[in-house]
Amino acid sequence: VYEGQPHPEIGPTTNHQYCPTLRDKIEDSKVPEGVRSIPEIVINGLTLDDVKKAMRIAMLTASKCKGVLKISAGNFGGKLGKYKIHLRELYNKIQVK
Repeated sequence: VYEGQPHPEIGPTTNHQYCPTLRDKIEDSKVPEGVRSIPEIVINGLTLDDVKKAMRIAMLTASKCKGVLKISAGNFGGKLGKYKIHLRELYNKIQVK
């Protein structure tokens, strides 16, 4: 349970390893020095193709933003659904078109 967490009974409400404000407070932080923000973007769609298209557009747009160091995705051990979308595959489709 982290200081200021509103609902400690449900556990951490964020992917704490990627939370810049916790970098110096936890041992398992994965936030590089100097990084001040790691937005988490959730994409929902009616079909898998809709989600992939949205992800391609989001990656292309984000990659053009000044200061973006990395784009990645979490699978959370399959807890969020049965689909696994590989970002490198989507990115390569962007480059070909």
